[in-house]
Amino acid sequence: MLRNLLKTLVLGGLAFPLAEGRASQSRTELYRPQFHYSPKRNWMNDPNGLVYEDGVYHLYYQYNPGGDTWGAMSWGHATSRDLAHWTEHPVALQARGFPGNITEMFFSGTVVVDERNTSGFGRRGKAPWIAMYTSYYPFEQTLPSGKTVRKDQQAQSIAFSLDKGMTWTTYDAANPVILDPPAPYGDQQLEFRDPSVFWHEETRKWVALVNLAKLHKVLIYTSKNLKDWTLASEFGPANAVGGVWECPSLFPLKLDGSRAAKWVLMLGLNPGGPPGTIGSGTQYIVGQFDGTTFTADPESLYDGSGPEDSVILEDFEGDLSFADRGWTATGDFTGASPAKGTLANQNPVTGYLGTQLVNTFLEGDATTGTLTSPPFNISHKYINFLVGGGSNVNETAIRLKVDGSIVHASAGTNSEGLSWQSWDVGSLQGKSAAVEIIDTATGGWGHINVDQISFSDTRATNTIANWLDYGPDFYAALSWSGLPQDKRTIVAWMNNWQYASLIPTNPWRSAATVPRQLSLKTVNKRPTLVQEPIDNWKTHSNKVSKFPRVDGVRDLGRIGKTLEIELTFDSRQPAAGAEGADFGIIVAANKDFTQYTRVGYDFAAQQVFVDRTLSGDVSFDGTFAGVYSAPLAPSRDGRVALRILVDWSSVEVFGGQGEASITSQIFPAKDAGYARLFSTGGKTADVTLRVGEVRSTWR
Repeated sequence: MLRNLLKTLVLGGLAFPLAEGRASQSRTELYRPQFHYSPKRNWMNDPNGLVYEDGVYHLYYQYNPGGDTWGAMSWGHATSRDLAHWTEHPVALQARGFPGNITEMFFSGTVVVDERNTSGFGRRGKAPWIAMYTSYYPFEQTLPSGKTVRKDQQAQSIAFSLDKGMTWTTYDAANPVILDPPAPYGDQQLEFRDPSVFWHEETRKWVALVNLAKLHKVLIYTSKNLKDWTLASEFGPANAVGGVWECPSLFPLKLDGSRAAKWVLMLGLNPGGPPGTIGSGTQYIVGQFDGTTFTADPESLYDGSGPEDSVILEDFEGDLSFADRGWTATGDFTGASPAKGTLANQNPVTGYLGTQLVNTFLEGDATTGTLTSPPFNISHKYINFLVGGGSNVNETAIRLKVDGSIVHASAGTNSEGLSWQSWDVGSLQGKSAAVEIIDTATGGWGHINVDQISFSDTRATNTIANWLDYGPDFYAALSWSGLPQDKRTIVAWMNNWQYASLIPTNPWRSAATVPRQLSLKTVNKRPTLVQEPIDNWKTHSNKVSKFPRVDGVRDLGRIGKTLEIELTFDSRQPAAGAEGADFGIIVAANKDFTQYTRVGYDFAAQQVFVDRTLSGDVSFDGTFAGVYSAPLAPSRDGRVALRILVDWSSVEVFGGQGEASITSQIFPAKDAGYARLFSTGGKTADVTLRVGEVRSTWR
């Protein structure tokens, strides 16, 4: 009876090639990753259905069996015993009707092992594997279950496997098992996707998270049998909401190794990723989960208001002119008052605080003059402020003067939006100073916006979310089910929807990041996800070099194209407090260094960065070239540690304990195996460099 109600997707035979053993996979095309998973051919995106059992890691992923751009969404499949060496298998769930008239695509989802056979799909003592995924229907139709779906509807369905994930049977008797979003969200049928399922032992129920993508909501369902689902609660919006929410997951981790577990909600966001990036990103929120409801911890939520210990120097609020506030005005600002804030003055990251701010666009960009604050004594380590407008620091700037001399100056980014900037004034505490705002520009971005000047012992940041990775190419992260809680391991799609279909690779497009083990540690007084790459590959030509100091550039020669690098150094560079002082390593460079990628540390900003502006082929998308930064404070002993993984088309950087990571694709020249150290703005001391060449995991 059951057999007649189900449609079995039989794979293998003449329809698909046999699984490819690693020895037969040369995979040496230009840009082909050598120790990251990528399919032999065609398009891939989100990881799906990650599951571990009997020593085997299964990686399913969004896959187009018909080409190297998005389409005909199916589930590709690969397995590994060490998360480094992969065997590709036939397509696991193929779009119905492919390659002709497609009636259903298989979007993102997850896989669990139903050890208790709660679903009833098990046979002869075999525990069924259950895949829960989003069914996408290209046109209106009535399904074998008798349910009717609209054109482009997204709904949640299940399939099961009795041979440990090698073949799958869809539950056509009742699919979709969650047909529509609940009231009052019935109009969100086209944006209802990405189920993530896990077993909650305390309540003895299955839990599924499903996103209402455009509403920035996670719906939490529960079930006893994986077939019948009840809405239990919802969460959101919260933190970053610049794009749609996708690919949710929820899991426990022990904080600092304690017995008590926190719960981590992980979410994809597209667009609206980390500051400085364009397109996709992944955020997380730490909190508690009781089996039905997720509650975020207050310290894991952000409102952009700056540090809690801020002491306001000037916020420009109230019905007072600049002169009434004690500020000295010259030029066109004589007799002027702060501007009333409008939406044009807001930044999607921080906005402005209150209703008034300095905006020197009084009579257009031709307006010029200066504003100087009353003298004050510097009382804290930092002066924080919101700034926007022109980027020419010589023409539109906020400056700090001590004894009549300019000691700090900052400008906007050629944008009306305000963002936090900070000056480290720890060495100036107790001194008398003044803030000066200048506008001498008469065209282009010839104005400046300033608000919320304050003292603090904490550097203000443009944080609106806890970012799992600060690079542009880390999206849709998912963890393997079946592993112990303290072995929580994730992988992400190493691409970005901004340019995903344009990257210059052939005959495949996209790869997975290096798998990473997660832990939850207290960093800067907040529970923070820390990532450690799982490095089960082999290295050779390992070399350790020590440099008492680096000043300027030190050539390293040709060191290779697949690299595992460890770089540590003293953060107390003589010019470390000055803007522009940085240290790092240039990798993936051609012989004459006309193409290269810079990985380094900005001492003043306390940020690790990846600069791919000259990394090779950046022509395929106008937004690809860029610099990406992640906050990273030195360790207690004043050192900075970076771990850098370089493959034929990627750079992944892990800073400190792994609390800062940046993932970036690059497309360098074929001979790009040269490297050098650089130290700008002063000498960097006590440098240790370890370099190992990673052997290809395909051979």
